[in-house]
Amino acid sequence: MLRILNGKGLVRKLIAAETLGSTSVIATDKTLTLTEGKMEVSKISSLNNEISFDSEIDSESFKKQALEEDILSVNIATLCSEAFIENPQDVHPLWKIQGGPTDKAFVLVGAQLGFRKPELEEKFRKLDEIPFDSKNKFIASLYQKDKENILYVSGAPEKVLSLSSYIFTKGKKENLDQEKKNQLKEKLEKLAKKGLRVVALAYKEVENYSDNYCLKKEIKGLTFTGFISLKDPVRKEAKEAIKTCIQAGMRPIIVTGDHKFTAQAVAEEIGLKVKEKNIIEGIELDQISDEEFEKRLEDLYIYARVEARHKLKIISAWQKKGEVVAMTGDGINDTPALKKADIGIALGSGTDTAKEVSDLILLTDNFNVIMAAIEEGRAIIDNIRKVITYLFSSAFTEVLLVSISILLGYPLAISAVQILWINLIEDGPLSLVLAFEPKEKDLMKQKPMGHDIPLLTKEMKTLIFIVGFITDLLLISLFIWLFKFSGYEIPHIRSVIFAGLAIDSIFYIFACKSLRKNIWHINLSSNKFLIIAWIISLLALISALYLPALQTLLKTIPLTFFDWQMVLGLGFLNLILIELTKWYFITRKQTT
Repeated sequence: MLRILNGKGLVRKLIAAETLGSTSVIATDKTLTLTEGKMEVSKISSLNNEISFDSEIDSESFKKQALEEDILSVNIATLCSEAFIENPQDVHPLWKIQGGPTDKAFVLVGAQLGFRKPELEEKFRKLDEIPFDSKNKFIASLYQKDKENILYVSGAPEKVLSLSSYIFTKGKKENLDQEKKNQLKEKLEKLAKKGLRVVALAYKEVENYSDNYCLKKEIKGLTFTGFISLKDPVRKEAKEAIKTCIQAGMRPIIVTGDHKFTAQAVAEEIGLKVKEKNIIEGIELDQISDEEFEKRLEDLYIYARVEARHKLKIISAWQKKGEVVAMTGDGINDTPALKKADIGIALGSGTDTAKEVSDLILLTDNFNVIMAAIEEGRAIIDNIRKVITYLFSSAFTEVLLVSISILLGYPLAISAVQILWINLIEDGPLSLVLAFEPKEKDLMKQKPMGHDIPLLTKEMKTLIFIVGFITDLLLISLFIWLFKFSGYEIPHIRSVIFAGLAIDSIFYIFACKSLRKNIWHINLSSNKFLIIAWIISLLALISALYLPALQTLLKTIPLTFFDWQMVLGLGFLNLILIELTKWYFITRKQTT
């Protein structure tokens, strides 16, 4: 969890760190996670005009190019913006603006073109408003100027166009017929295909306003003015992060409230080859059945114009297929989806409500942080499996050693107190430090395990059995030979077997540094804690054999030089046989 935090990800629940490693589907928003969230106005478009901001434009050059409807669009965008300025008394380049990226961009472009929000708010008195939400897809603000009440609307182009009956063009108000609507839709598609986020603007004169007036009833018969398009640069690291995601066997899907062509342009920029069949919109999700949706699921990479309820449907469909789903969110409406997902990921810039129900918080809102957290999650599972394999192998060896001694009618090859010493003093520190084992370099080239893969895998069970069998075969053979032919007393024989079992554990720990690579392919000194624990375990074994107090406790006697030759030779032979077993399974796995 600390390593994830160092990578700018805050894990709120301990179990989530492990679940992250099993993630197979990542449902991410476009803005902030894949893009920088630094919205800048790129174009102002009306039916008969388009002004590009590719070069620096000031208020004078804007007024020379702009039609009345363009100027009106800038006014509407500025007044509808929910951003606020902390220091309005300063010149606008020094303003400290708080709010969403789009709202901040509207305030800045308004000031750049000569429409400062503080000055506009002195002329216009706000009477009422409908805040933006993902369901309405617009924000509406009612202002009063010179005893006239005007409703300004800013929102998703499709929504605003559907609510508009008129259009303000060439300085006059006209009916918005189907031909003009088609022209606007064509312009919208061209802008969206460039990866631009497009916002539509409209207004309406309101009469007979009073304190108990219902503003929602007026959101119809609007007069459309134009579009404002914003560019949001894709994060430089997003393309590499998506590549890593796919390489790691995970499926990235984009779930956004933006236009489908805007999302498609961003997807292609980060390396996802997306066609029309790979995109579905929220309105279509409402129309198709769950069964039909599940049939199309594998082909879908972009979910556009979605609302909070659609996210739940998307998560449920993937979970039914047995996938482990991670979902990003930032708003109050996203809380059900964040709770439903196997891993709920809240943006650091999101609401407190979203953060409270999430499992992981992205402190920098960056998709790259998700990948780093998943890699750490995989490392956690990997290290847990190493510890389990190490401890179970040792325990299985001890059980077999005692059982075979009894079955053959011989005295116990090792005493209970000696077994306890090996488990606590020899194996304990060594197994503990495996938790600090650095993550393996090819970790993100492995496929995700998923829910259906148990912590104790088939390969682990096989390895535990074979390790236990090989170790016991060598130890019991040595025990029988010593018992029959060496002339040693039982305490001496048990001391040799005790040392042999301990040495096997001390050597075998290096084989457990990786369950996917042989010992000659790994850096044995990569974990400094393991080296320290290894030295401590070795000193503890020597102490158990040569310190009088421990000799009395463990019933051991000092080993001869010949005894040490046998014990160390046995340890090296055991390690070689174990590594050959690993090599067989590794090679077999690579060829299947």
